[in-house]
Amino acid sequence: MKTENDAPVFPGQLRKNDDVFIRGAAREKPFLFIYEQEGVEVVHGPSFRADREIFIDRCEEDGVDVTARRGGGGTVVLSPGVLVIIVVGEKRSEREGALDVFGRVHDGIIAALCKAGVTGAVRAGISDIAVGGKKILGSSLYMGSKPPLFYYQSSLMVSNNLTLLDRYLRHPPKEPEYRQGRSHSEFCTTLKELGTLPVDMGELAGLIERELRGLI
Repeated sequence: MKTENDAPVFPGQLRKNDDVFIRGAAREKPFLFIYEQEGVEVVHGPSFRADREIFIDRCEEDGVDVTARRGGGGTVVLSPGVLVIIVVGEKRSEREGALDVFGRVHDGIIAALCKAGVTGAVRAGISDIAVGGKKILGSSLYMGSKPPLFYYQSSLMVSNNLTLLDRYLRHPPKEPEYRQGRSHSEFCTTLKELGTLPVDMGELAGLIERELRGLI
């Protein structure tokens, strides 16, 4: 017999990757789903203001979809060369908050990056990972109550075209202190630009999955 804990209860319409979260909630935790983005897409959180965060005319001109996601964080551009990491996990206690979840997930990703030959990756801001003061990963989080699970997703910039960020995104209305007013292209980098990734995308995804399974 099904119970209320069989599937997540999400308010409103389904959003990007909600189908993955629903699938993960019914399976052994942690549930991990990692994939390379295929096309170009602008993805935003619930507090999104199109007129303040994106160049709407450029998105329309280029046929770029603007998609809502569940969970906070800023607006991002997903494109080929971005590794999307999704984790459905159990809260360790009722008091575990977003910062705790970000911390343990990002510790696992940083450990995987180290094994892949990427040095100097650290937690940055509330929900980023950076190398040398430049962002390589941004993430969002939705903390569910029915059932009490967390739904994490992030974008790791491996070899994507960073010029797309400046084309489609305005300077964000809110930014972490370490950004220091820099433009998207000045603030972000890719593992390819860093020249520190001796493994391919598939190997990197495998390393991340193994490390996260061991930590969360």
